[in-house]
Formats: sequence, structure tokens, C-alpha cells
Amino acid sequence: MKVAICSGKGGTGKTTVTLSLAWTLGQAEEFKMPVRVLDCDVEEPNCHLFLRGNYGDPQKVHAEKPEFDLKKCIGCGRCANKCRYNAIAMVKGTPLVFNDMCHSCGVCSAVCPHDAIKIKPVPIGEILADLNMKPFSFAWGRLRVGESQSPMVISQLQKLTQSESITLLDGPPGTACSAVKTISAADRVILVTEPTPFGAHDLKLALNLCNELDKPCAVFINRSDENDSIIEQLATVHSVPVVGKIPFSREYARACCEGLILAAEFPTLRGEIINSFSRMVNEAKVPLRHEEAEATASGAAAPPTNGGAKSNNYQEITILSGKGGTGKTSVAGAFSDLAESRVFADCDVDAANLKLLLQGKTLYRDRVSLGNLAKIDPFRCMKCNKCLEQCRFGAISRNPETGAYQVEEMHCEGCGLCVEICPARAISEKRAETGSLMMSEAAGTTLIHADLSTAAENSGKLVSMVRDLAFAVVEQQQKDWLISDGPPGTACPAIAAVTGSDRVILVTEPSVAALHDLERVIKLVRHFGLLPEIVINKADINGIVSRRIHEMADNKGYRVIGEIPFDEAIKQAIKAGLPVTRHNPESQAAKAIVNIWNKIKETRNENRNSGN
Repeated sequence: MKVAICSGKGGTGKTTVTLSLAWTLGQAEEFKMPVRVLDCDVEEPNCHLFLRGNYGDPQKVHAEKPEFDLKKCIGCGRCANKCRYNAIAMVKGTPLVFNDMCHSCGVCSAVCPHDAIKIKPVPIGEILADLNMKPFSFAWGRLRVGESQSPMVISQLQKLTQSESITLLDGPPGTACSAVKTISAADRVILVTEPTPFGAHDLKLALNLCNELDKPCAVFINRSDENDSIIEQLATVHSVPVVGKIPFSREYARACCEGLILAAEFPTLRGEIINSFSRMVNEAKVPLRHEEAEATASGAAAPPTNGGAKSNNYQEITILSGKGGTGKTSVAGAFSDLAESRVFADCDVDAANLKLLLQGKTLYRDRVSLGNLAKIDPFRCMKCNKCLEQCRFGAISRNPETGAYQVEEMHCEGCGLCVEICPARAISEKRAETGSLMMSEAAGTTLIHADLSTAAENSGKLVSMVRDLAFAVVEQQQKDWLISDGPPGTACPAIAAVTGSDRVILVTEPSVAALHDLERVIKLVRHFGLLPEIVINKADINGIVSRRIHEMADNKGYRVIGEIPFDEAIKQAIKAGLPVTRHNPESQAAKAIVNIWNKIKETRNENRNSGN
């Protein structure tokens, strides 16, 4: 059995549940099957930080990238015109390749009329494994910072699935391509959430994905408290069971920050974990799809656009975290009370939450189609097998009963290769719905945000659309600040959110996992010539790691602009759907965020670009 442990968004305790479950099953005398854990969150892998593995030499994961023979290339530009990812540009008749944007689809080589493009393997990540670890074996993947092809690394990692065993797939957050790749390989899914409005919103997205993939799933509530009913009611609506809970506890939080496995440190949890696994096996169901209608103001006109142009009349602050759950949105929401002349952009299109915290009212909504999907005409198809053989994404399949070829839309990236190579011209394309672009009134200002459709591609392009619209609105309204709540990770969406930003605030927490994620996202920020400014959330829960973050920042020339203490006032504010600075302005957390915002204002005119 393969079990994916996933969540609608990062930070819910997915890795905590995965490792506790693996440790408990591996130790249980009544459970005789071997257990293996595969960390499929290859953008920000964390499981290895809790383990002492002997991994040996990493196995490189390669993707096919184009290499030009300039003696054959005549600069016709056909490759650049056909590339759907803008990974090739022609500059005065000479091709320029952007490897970090290339999706290895092979279209450029297929359409080149002069055979000037060869495909060569380029490393994009690596796999590390300790298959002899006890009480469970373990392997993990790591995508290179700035690369976009995490599904390829996940696919290579999944080849280490052990037969006749329980394989636990610690999945990536969200509902985009990485989550699709992980859940598609599973027999059952455990969705980890927490009892907050954020948790309920993100769980709904994950349940819809399981519905799309026809995967039986069950819900596990982490940080359980008196507010569990918000999750239990949602699970009932979707007709899936809640199979387990871990109580909210400062001691549990401290143990996770120190890199400890909860089930190993707290024996009282083991019974609940074993019981939750048994219930998941017996009770997991494919969830019902439940779409909530969102009211749209009648007669609202489409907002202005300026084609993505950006002026120097305002300052854009992008708030990132490397991975979800560090308090990024709580900090961004608190700034809504503190910034006097501002526009907000929620660039986490995979699981947008800022509207919930700011209690926004939608003014404008527009469906967005940013890509294509292939479709096969069965009457023209010659069944030559070329499309199935050459599709890099496994999006073409053959019906074993009828022999007809069909497109698996959940895996199709709309690259157009099959269209180009089909000798019968039996393959065409249709527009793929990417999601919705929205403008809302929230906290007395304008919020630009978007919802990525379940399992949709082009999340990076949707992030760019959010920012372009935000640029237009902040210019039109002549505001001083554009505050962008960024996406987790280091791949396409994060790249799209950081490109061209004026300042980047990184919100982290003093845990071994968050420190690891912080170091990776810093590499991304530095790639764009910016010096990161760091906020340490829950700073007092682990003084040792907090000091390590300060020391790292001092050594590298980065600035720690503030610390936020561990304060239940933030949790209560999230439950109330309000920024902590409004819900409890006298709390220690609120006062700390006020100090942070004051420092941001004081340094507004400083040039944070490392090149100056």
C-alpha cells in the first residue's frame, strides 16, 4: 500500500504526522510489514532533518534541455515561437536558452527544420536514500533552487517504492503539479489540516483534488482544540472520515522545533496514531466535490491594466517563507492595520488565504486560461504510437479495451509536442482553465488575488497576472506600498513573485526544518540581487536555533528586522479571522509586529539591492 500524506498548504504538520506514523508502525510488534518513507516535497524536503541517515552518494536526476549547433542554426526563430514556456529567445538571429524556464518537452528539437537542436541531459536535482535505516527505510529528493520541474524528481524518487510494504509519501503542499504527481501514485491519502479558517479553506482544495484523482482519503487534525468542529463539519460535507488528532501543545511545538519525532518522544500519542492508520485503511473514501458559490458584486467593471509596467512611486514588499506554516500570512495581514497607504496582493495562488484574514468582499472576478490541453480525434488517429512514446509527461494513454489513444488532462502540460509530431494531424488543442483572477475590498483597501484551478498548471503565470494587476491598481490609486504575500517553495510561483520586487521579507521560525528552508529561499532571493530581511516568528520557543539564524544573518550581511514571540494571541486571531494587531493589539505578538513595521518604514528609502 502506498499512502500519501498531504495538505492543502504547508505548515499543517504533514511531516510531523508522516514521521510519527512511520516510527510507530515500524516499532509496533503487531505490525510485521516493512515501512518506507519517501519525502516527495522536493522543493523543501524536511524529513531528513529529523533523521540520522547514511545516504552515501546522491543519485542525480536529469532533465532534457536543448543545445544548439550554431553552425546549423539559421536563426529562423521557429523554436522560440513554438516554445510555450518562453525558454528560448532569438537575439539578432542567435538563440538564447533559459534553462531554468525550460520544461524539457522537446518541442524545439521536433520543430527545428535544420536539425540544429540536440537534447542533452542537465541535472535538476538529486535523490538520496538510506534503505537500511531502522525502524523504517527512507529516501528523499531535492530539486535545485530555481528549477521548475519538481514532478520529474518526484517521479524518479517514486521508483524506490518498496513492494509488499507500506510506503508513506510525504507530499508537497498545495494542489498543483507536484501534489498531483504524489497523490496519483498513492492508493490512499491522509490530508493533514488544523482547526482554523485557513485550514478549512485549504483542506477544501485538497479534498477537491482527491475527488479529481478518484483517491480515497481521510482527514487528520493537527493542533486539535475546541475549534475542531470547523474541520469535522467540512469532512462530513465531503463524506470523508476524521481518523485522528494531535492536540495543540507548546511542548509538541518545541519538540518539532528541535527536530524530534513526536511519537518517539511522547508515547501517549502512539495509540492514537496506530488507530488513525487502521481507520484510514478501513474507512477512507473518495470525497464528494463541494464548490461554494462566491458572490460577485453586480455591475463591477473590470479593473485597469498597465501591461505589467512598474514605476518607482511606491515600494513593493514581497513576504516569503521558503515553506508554509511559519506565519507569513499572519505577518502580511497584520501589516494591513499598520500600513496607511497600501494595496495588497496575495501571490499564493495555489492556496490564497489573505482574503480570509482581511475579510474581503469580491468586487471583480474573471476566469483565466493561460495554457492549452491536447485532444485526440479518434477518427483521424492512425494509432502510430508516436504521441505516447514521445510525451515527456505521461499524458497520453491507450485504452486497453478499445485501443483508442486519449489525453490524461491532469498530466498534460500543453507543450504542443504531440500536435507537432502527429503524422495524421489527429491532435489539436483546447484552452485549459487555469483559475480566477480577483479584486476584493479588504481592510479598507484593495486586495488582488487569484485561485488556481485544481491540478492546473501555469501557477507562475497566474502569480505574474496578480502582480501586474496590483501594479496597475497601486498606480491608479497612488498608494505608497504594495504588500505581496508570496507563495511557498523556490520554484515557478516563488520566482514569479520575487522577480522585480523592491524588498523581500523572509518569515521563519527557530526550528531545524525552517532554518533549512530559509537557507534555500535565501539562495533564490540572492539570485535576483536582493538582500533578504528576516523576521523570526515564535523566536522564544527555541533560543539555540534563533541564535543560529542571527549568526547566519550577521555572517552573510543580512538583516534580522524583528522577532515575534510564541503567542497564542495569533492562533486566536486566526480563529477570529482577524489580524492579530486588530484582534488583540496589546498582545506581545502584536507589539512585536508593530516594531517590525516601524523598522520597514524607517528604511523605506534605503537601497536593498546588493549591487549598489
